[in-house]
Amino acid sequence: MLLLGASAAAQEIKAPQISYPKVEWDAALAALGSNEALRRLPALSMVAAAPAPNLGLLARLNQATSRVLPTIAASPVPVLLPVNFDAYLADKPKKESIPEFAAPFGAPKFFLAGPGGYDAAFTVDMPNTATPAAARLVREVEIHISGMAMLYDVGERVGGEDKPPIGLQVDFPNIRRLYLESHMRYLFTRYGVLYNVSIECLEGRSNSKRLSCQDAHDLAVPFLKALTVAGGMPHAVPSPAGSPTAGRPTNVSDSFAYYATGQLISGTGARHHGGHPEYMVFSKIRFPLAEAPAQTYSQLFMNVGDCTEAVGDSQMMKRHGAPFQCPAAARVAAGGRSVYPWRDNFCETRGYSVGQCPSGIGHQGEDIVPVDCRMSISSLDADRCDRKEHAVVAVRDGTVLRSRGQEGLIIVVNQANEHVRFRYLHMNPKLIDEDGFLSGRTVREGEAIGKVGNYSGREAGTSYHLHFDMQVPTKDGWILVNPYMTLVLGYERLIGARGTELHDDIKEVRESPVTARPGLKETASVIPADADVPANKQKKPSPRAITRD
Repeated sequence: MLLLGASAAAQEIKAPQISYPKVEWDAALAALGSNEALRRLPALSMVAAAPAPNLGLLARLNQATSRVLPTIAASPVPVLLPVNFDAYLADKPKKESIPEFAAPFGAPKFFLAGPGGYDAAFTVDMPNTATPAAARLVREVEIHISGMAMLYDVGERVGGEDKPPIGLQVDFPNIRRLYLESHMRYLFTRYGVLYNVSIECLEGRSNSKRLSCQDAHDLAVPFLKALTVAGGMPHAVPSPAGSPTAGRPTNVSDSFAYYATGQLISGTGARHHGGHPEYMVFSKIRFPLAEAPAQTYSQLFMNVGDCTEAVGDSQMMKRHGAPFQCPAAARVAAGGRSVYPWRDNFCETRGYSVGQCPSGIGHQGEDIVPVDCRMSISSLDADRCDRKEHAVVAVRDGTVLRSRGQEGLIIVVNQANEHVRFRYLHMNPKLIDEDGFLSGRTVREGEAIGKVGNYSGREAGTSYHLHFDMQVPTKDGWILVNPYMTLVLGYERLIGARGTELHDDIKEVRESPVTARPGLKETASVIPADADVPANKQKKPSPRAITRD
């Protein structure tokens, strides 16, 4: 039976506040009517009849572009893409014409439209005009664009740096150029809708393993200037979502307890700050590991014995704060192993920019480990516990966003009242490639998408665990948010019982809180290959690091 430490009534779990823009479709239709190539579009087929007379041209446009982007009419906002309509519409509807769709950028490698708007990803080669170092990059560069029909209110960010949008003010009078979470973002409003174009980059010069933000800017300018309306259709605003706690188990588990969100292990917060007390549940997910028991787990600050083998303070890293010991009184036997209460590790010390952490830097997500180990499948180690035999599953129905060789897998969900990206790290990219989890593949909730791994730049680059994080669209583009309470409720559904919330009395903040200001720069990359490496041990970004916003 679980013996509890300090406990208190849990705070109320909330759903995020979401706003919906008033789309200026008349202005978008006027822009379409001035395009000579679009006015030559063929008549609609019977199955694609216009929903209203004034939307006839828009419906014809959706029909024309749907051979490349089948879901485009599902976007409730005008879809802006760099389309060369003169070349595209002059061709016959054959596969050979697809490369002309968005010349010189090609067709998007990823496109998904739904109630939340649309997301597209283009892969481009560095142009000959790039700096010599950038031209030698071994990877292609990804450019992402999103039209946001839902904006999440997650409060003010910490950190980030606004930069002058050189060369864009004439075409985009209201554009913002923001560097945040290792992406240069270009945020502008058109037709009443916020659009976000982003490229992963790092400040400084390009070299063989990273793209400079100046070279990223040189790619972004022609991309932005080529944008034109490619489709979309007016839709009704979704009905309000139900309570995030609907269906939450009522019986209390005797083996699952969790410390309150934002309460890190003492002394582990970045810049001596604590975590972010976020009680929002952003999605009703299926827990990302196939089986229980499992626990959130600090890969840097727990003791070498995994805190499931022996009681003891951390030996992994020097830190400041009250000594941490696995609370023996709160441990219980589960599947032959011991479980300790969960701890939030979203804002633990790392060198990565996280706008939702009090210090402006942190971990970005939650590390999760299976507690009960499966036996090794090797006859030589048949009696050895083997964490890599534990399956990882899709938390929601969605679409994969991932290029071959990338070290992470993103599932994009775009449904009524929900526009979220879920990211998984440390699974072996070669195995993910072999299983065909690449951009455009749809997955179902609970579907196996891999196994717990230890890949971080290489095999055995970290310990066996799953790093899991979430992004939502905001006024600053796609922002990392704390998935801790979302995971707590997902785990409760998995085990069919409610956990008990515990509270520490330790005060983490030792210096004045950092407030959002333009001059606060990022201290390191947000490259996932090093997601669990201390800031002073971080490597240069991997050339195949996953691009994300």
